[in-house]
Amino acid sequence: MNLPLLFGSAFVVALSGALMPGPLLTVTVAHSPRFGWTFGPLAILGHAILELGLISLVFLGAGPLLKSGGVQAIVGLVGGAILIWMSWGMVVMARAGGGTETQEGVVEGSNRAVWLGILTSISNPYWTLWWATVGLAFLTTAAKSGPLGIAVFFLGHISGDLAWYTLVSVGAAKGKKFLGTPLYSGMLFLCAAILVVLGVWFVWYGAGLALNL
Repeated sequence: MNLPLLFGSAFVVALSGALMPGPLLTVTVAHSPRFGWTFGPLAILGHAILELGLISLVFLGAGPLLKSGGVQAIVGLVGGAILIWMSWGMVVMARAGGGTETQEGVVEGSNRAVWLGILTSISNPYWTLWWATVGLAFLTTAAKSGPLGIAVFFLGHISGDLAWYTLVSVGAAKGKKFLGTPLYSGMLFLCAAILVVLGVWFVWYGAGLALNL
C-alpha cells in the first residue's frame, strides 16, 4: 500500500470510529463549553499518547493478549467503574451551574483534557479490542513500509480523530452562549447519564466475560 493511500485509509477508518458515540465524545461535549474549544484537541493528545503505548505493546507481541477474554473482562469491569465515577464529577459540575471559563479554568481544563483522553480511552474495552484486531491488521500492512509506514498510519489515524473532536469541541464551546446556564447544566446531567449507561454496559460486558473464563 502506498503511503498516501495508507494515510487516507487510516484517516477515514479513524473518522468513522470517532463518529460513533462513546465515553470520549461524551466528556468532550460536556467539558468543552466550560474549558474552551481546545478541550477536544487536548483530549485527543491524551488519546494519542495512550495509543502510542498500545502500539508499542502490539509490536512486542501483546496483540493476542489484548483480545483475550481475561484482559477484556478486566478492562470492562475497571473501565465501567471509572466511567460511573466520572459521571458523578459531571453531576457535581452540573449542580454548580457548569462553571465559567476563566484563565485558571483553561489551565485546569488543559490538564484535565489530556487525562480524560487517556482515561476514557483505556476504560473502553471495545477500543482495546479494535487495536488487537482491526488496528493490528493496519499495523501489519503499514509495517511493510518500515518505520515510515507506521508513522504515516499513526498520523492518518490521529488526524481523523483530531479533525472530528476539534469540530465537536468548537461546536460545544460556542453552543453554551446560546444554551445558557440552565440548559447547559441539563446537558451535563444528560452526559452524566450517558456515562452511567456506558459504565454499566461495560461492567456487564466484563462480568459476562469473567463468568465464562
